[in-house]
Amino acid sequence: MTATDAMEFRALVNLHPDRRRPALAAGVGLILLAGAAIAFPAETTLLVGAAGGWLLWLAGALMLGGALLMFNGWLRWLGVAASLAAVGLGAYLTFHPTAGALATALMLAAALVMDGSFQLAAALHLRPLVAWRWLLASAMTSLASAGLLAAGLPERSPQAIAILLCAAFATSGAALVATSFARPAPRR
Repeated sequence: MTATDAMEFRALVNLHPDRRRPALAAGVGLILLAGAAIAFPAETTLLVGAAGGWLLWLAGALMLGGALLMFNGWLRWLGVAASLAAVGLGAYLTFHPTAGALATALMLAAALVMDGSFQLAAALHLRPLVAWRWLLASAMTSLASAGLLAAGLPERSPQAIAILLCAAFATSGAALVATSFARPAPRR
């Protein structure tokens, strides 16, 4: 066993052998989602805004339950006030997704930073495998999209946001597809 073979074996250990088919399905799903984002940019932005509001509403509802069940006294009332504010803001954003465009863009930027950072770490762990380049390209695309969204470049129009989401979804999908097929490189 050569040193390269040993490095490839260690990289393959990081991939769960029974999860290749779900990774392939998720990758194809992300590529299809990227196609939908580019085909329907206005609807994509509204859907993301509404989903962000809905998630805020849900988180607030869970916080309310936690505050009522776990705390007593002034801490309970403080938790209730914070959770009701989250529920109210989430409900508003759910029914007025364009009003929260800036908040939605910043939440997307944060999610893309986390996605890109994870993919960068995964790419570095899988480096001897051929798929690591796909993960690296996807990480760079996600991080660049996050930077552009956070900076407001290009303008935060539905088309611009849809293009950035399409790029991030498509490269993430391609990276998942490539990773699902990861095998040791052929011997020379």
